[in-house]
Amino acid sequence: MDFNPFDLIQNALAQELSQQGFRDPEPLEDPAGRAVLFATDEVAYSVLYDSKKQSFILRSTTLDEKGAPSEWRQLSTWLFDLRSGERSDAESIVNDFTDVVRGPKRVAMVQQRKKTAKGEDRNVDPLFFINRLVGLFPELKEELNREKIVYGQVRYVTFIKSHVVERCDGLLRQYPDSEPAAKLCALLDDMYKSGDLDLRSILTYTLLNGLSQEAFSAAQEKLGDELKKNAGFSRRLIGKTIKPEKKKKRPGKKVEARLPG
Repeated sequence: MDFNPFDLIQNALAQELSQQGFRDPEPLEDPAGRAVLFATDEVAYSVLYDSKKQSFILRSTTLDEKGAPSEWRQLSTWLFDLRSGERSDAESIVNDFTDVVRGPKRVAMVQQRKKTAKGEDRNVDPLFFINRLVGLFPELKEELNREKIVYGQVRYVTFIKSHVVERCDGLLRQYPDSEPAAKLCALLDDMYKSGDLDLRSILTYTLLNGLSQEAFSAAQEKLGDELKKNAGFSRRLIGKTIKPEKKKKRPGKKVEARLPG
C-alpha cells in the first residue's frame, strides 16, 4: 500500500474541523486500535480504526471539565482492510466523514433569494435559517456545533426554543430601533418568503409565538405583509387547545332482508 489511509482521513478531517474551531488532532488511547481526537473545550470527534472489526469509525462525545470524553456515539462506520484496501475506498471514507461533520450541503445563496410567485418552490430549510442567525448572534455557532455532535443532527424546534427565542426577544425589547433588530426582522421576512413548510411553521409557531408581547409588537412593525398577517393569526392560538375535527359517520349501506317465501 503506497499511502496511509488513517493519515489520509485524519488530515482531511483536521482541515475541515479547524474551520469550525476544533484544535489540531491528538492521539487517543483506545484498546480497539489506533485513534485520534479532535476537540473544542466541550465536545469532540474521534476517528478510530478498530483492528478486530477492520473498520474505520467516526464518533462524537461531550467532554467533562477536565477534557475527558464521556460515552462515545458512533456516527459512521466503514469496513476497510489495511492489507488490501484501495485509495479510492479510503477517499470514499474521507468524503463521508467530512460530510458528516460538515452537515448537509446548503443551497446556494442565490436560491434563497428566489421570488416565491405562485407555483414556485420554497426550498430554504430550518438549518439554513439557523446558520444565517449566526451572523447576528455569533455565540450560536458553538451551540450549533455542540448540538450536531451530541445529537448527530439539529433538533430545529428545540434548538430555536432553547437558544434563539430568548436572544431575539432581548434584542427586540431592549433595542427595537437598532440596526441589528432591523436585520433580524428582514431575515425573518426573507426566510418566511423562501422557506419550506417546516421553516415557515418554526418562524410563526415557535419563534414569533415565543416572543413576549413587547418584542412581538416591535417585530411586527418591521415585517412584510404576509408574515405579519400569518404571525398575527398564530399568536391568537397561544394557550389554546385545538381539538381535531371529528370524523363524520358515513351512513351504512342499506341491507334488504329477504324472508323465505
